[in-house]
Amino acid sequence: MTEVAQLFSSFQGLNELLAVYNDLDLLITAFKNKTQLDCLKGCRECCNTPAYHIEASVLEMLPLSIHIWQSGEGEYWLQKLSETRPEEPCVLYISSPSVKSEGGCSQYGWRPLLCRLFGFSAIMHKHGKPVVALCKEAKKINPHLEGKIQGLIDGGLKVPINSHFAERVSFLNPFYGQKLYPINEAFRLALEVVGYRLTLISDIQSDSGNTPPKGPSLGKIA
Repeated sequence: MTEVAQLFSSFQGLNELLAVYNDLDLLITAFKNKTQLDCLKGCRECCNTPAYHIEASVLEMLPLSIHIWQSGEGEYWLQKLSETRPEEPCVLYISSPSVKSEGGCSQYGWRPLLCRLFGFSAIMHKHGKPVVALCKEAKKINPHLEGKIQGLIDGGLKVPINSHFAERVSFLNPFYGQKLYPINEAFRLALEVVGYRLTLISDIQSDSGNTPPKGPSLGKIA
């Protein structure tokens, strides 16, 4: 078993989380194709907000954290997080385009649930009716868009429901999946947990000569 496979299997519900993300991605793709809805090019306003406005569970940040440690960047991101103030944006946000990036999320493929749902989902009305939740920037550009898409949903178009996916994810791991933190805090905790697991795996495999990257020298994990 590879180190990545070992890490994934050591966390309850992590492989199932990726399956939920896959289901969601397929649903969002179909929803976007039918409605012609998409993010505004170069917008990034959903990321340009204090990190405490974006919440995630530790479970949701574990796949990214495993990727980060396997890339040898765990210590870098832990240091960056320690220097980031609560009112600053998510540490993964790139505010300005560059030669290497168009800006936005630097780890888009590993983003947590809320970031996947934002702008392409619905909330449940108190009477059980799904109500589309578009981003304010899209509504500014096209004031009639919300009504048009809501009409399609009322006519039977499938749309991701925020609460349904949040519930699915929260039950995958009672310890790491149910409590939400500001995204930078969830990322820090996930990095520490993965680093600790890597240290344990490293200790177990050290005699075999097949040693994965070590995690940080940590005390008690939060």
